[in-house]
Amino acid sequence: MPARLRSSPWARRLPLSAQPGAVAEARSCTAGFLADVTDPRVVADAVLLVSELVGNAVRHTGAPSSLLLVRCPGLLRIEVSDSSRRPPLPRAPYGPNGGGGLGLFLLSRLALRWGWYPAGPGKAVWCELRIPED
Repeated sequence: MPARLRSSPWARRLPLSAQPGAVAEARSCTAGFLADVTDPRVVADAVLLVSELVGNAVRHTGAPSSLLLVRCPGLLRIEVSDSSRRPPLPRAPYGPNGGGGLGLFLLSRLALRWGWYPAGPGKAVWCELRIPED
C-alpha cells in the first residue's frame, strides 16, 4: 500500500494530482479497498465510476484534490474533490468514435444515487453503490 494512503477498515482517502497515472492509481486504490467484495460486478462498477470521476476532475479542472472511499454495511460511497466550483454537467459524447462524454450517463445508470456539493474552494462529486452483504 503506498505511503500516501490513509486507511482504516471502513474509509480510505487518496490524495490526487493531475500527474500522469492519477486515474490508474485511483482505480488500484479502489480495487484494493474492495478486495473482500465477492461480487466482481460491484468492484468493476466502482472502479469504472472512480475512473470517470477522477478522469473528469483531471480533464475539466486540471486539479483533482482527493478520492474518498467510505464503506458501511451494504453501501459504498465514492467522492472525488477538485478545485472547480462549476457543477458537473452532462455533455454529448465527443466525436463519432466516442472518446468521452459518458461519465455522468454511467454515473446515473450504475449508482444508486449521485450528486455534488461545494467543498472548500471547489466541489466534491459523489455517488453510492450497493455492496452485497455476505
